[in-house]
Amino acid sequence: MESDSINIEVSLAQDAPQSSSLLQGRSLMVGNSPPSKRTGFEEDNVQYKKSRKSIAREERYEYDKNLLRRAVEDAGINAFGAVFVEVWALNEDGTKLQRPEGGHWMDPAFWRSLPDDELMEEASSLDRNAGDCSPGVGLAGTLFEESSASSGRVHWRQIKSLMDDPFVQAEAEGRMERLYRIGLGLVATVPFSFQDQRGIVLYYSRKTAKIDRLRSKINERYLIGAADLIGASFAIHKSREEAAEMRRQMFREAVQKVKKDFKNNRSGLGPRLESLVLDREVLRKYKEEQARLEEEEQGTWGPPRVDKAIANLGRNVVSFGKWCLRRVDTSRKKWGGAHLLGPPRQSIGDCTFCFVGVFLAMLSLLRIATAVNGNDRTTFDFDGGWYSSSLCILFALTPAPVGQPRQIYLAHIWNILVGMALRQIPSGDFTFFFQFADAPPGAEYGLPLTWKQALAVAFGVSGQAFI
Repeated sequence: MESDSINIEVSLAQDAPQSSSLLQGRSLMVGNSPPSKRTGFEEDNVQYKKSRKSIAREERYEYDKNLLRRAVEDAGINAFGAVFVEVWALNEDGTKLQRPEGGHWMDPAFWRSLPDDELMEEASSLDRNAGDCSPGVGLAGTLFEESSASSGRVHWRQIKSLMDDPFVQAEAEGRMERLYRIGLGLVATVPFSFQDQRGIVLYYSRKTAKIDRLRSKINERYLIGAADLIGASFAIHKSREEAAEMRRQMFREAVQKVKKDFKNNRSGLGPRLESLVLDREVLRKYKEEQARLEEEEQGTWGPPRVDKAIANLGRNVVSFGKWCLRRVDTSRKKWGGAHLLGPPRQSIGDCTFCFVGVFLAMLSLLRIATAVNGNDRTTFDFDGGWYSSSLCILFALTPAPVGQPRQIYLAHIWNILVGMALRQIPSGDFTFFFQFADAPPGAEYGLPLTWKQALAVAFGVSGQAFI
């Protein structure tokens, strides 16, 4: 028939090959005319595929959320003294801490034991709602920073001490004060890290909880194990999505390959789509022929196809470009910082005490240095100015962790030991290594002085960080 278009009648069988009844027929126009809009059947099919994909994704999300909720609930029920449990996870670019859905649990008995309806509503609001926060900000951000170096251990803090610490940046909604108001006084922090997913688990206890039982080895061991289980339950969500995407990609590639084989008719069988659907024997033969052709291709020796190599190179270039763009975007967000505010100003009385204390201490150190060194400085070389940074920490940063007696004493002892150890290494007559080339005969060799000084500072700072 001579026509600008061809009418193709597509029929579908019901269940078995023997059935010849037509379920539905549609006329599709294929020819020189421009493609028409999707038919109603095609639109329904597309919507069905989209709905199936979204339903599968929602089912996986609900399963992961319920898995995390069960792990958090089990941790709170079996941990001694825990009445409120929260999970905070670091996002992918490392700029915010977020509480995932299902990552919280509050003991119903604790909620019902509150004295009035206002506190009960406050506790319910804290359990339901939690805003994002930056690392170092608020209760979750501060505990995340403090516990980052205590992997595998439980980090205990009192909420009241965090509220009174002027160097702790509070949240805008006053979450710490609200938690303390409903009767929570102690919080245990356990960090977790699984498959590039970092976060913390917070176990809250009442103000009147028994400290010795909370910090017992049995309870702390359970807190760490429960936090590991919670971290694994949270981290598996990303891995499951990646595995599902890989399966979808494999399915798409398989469909494209089958379409290509139908188009090229490589097997020689010449099957039609409806015959494969209705005849299992033909489908089996087609699979065997396809497997034989693939084996022949794999056993063929020779250089790879140029177009395939170029396609692989293009995919690698695109993948590398996307990775670079993600790194630049992540760096841009990190360069913006967490928008932290400085610590609050100290009172006039504290500033006056700081001035008098630093003045008297520095004056005493300089008098001691003058008396010890003498006029020629041949026996000792003591400089009181070395202790100016220690006085700054001692008087201006007293509430900070670096200003505590343990850190101050151990830091000075460590620096003394580092200096005495590096003095035993000979320096020779050179300041840099490249001066060895022009060394005169009989010159003394050793570790250059600049290297010794840099190593002393590096060992001193890293040791203080560990202390």
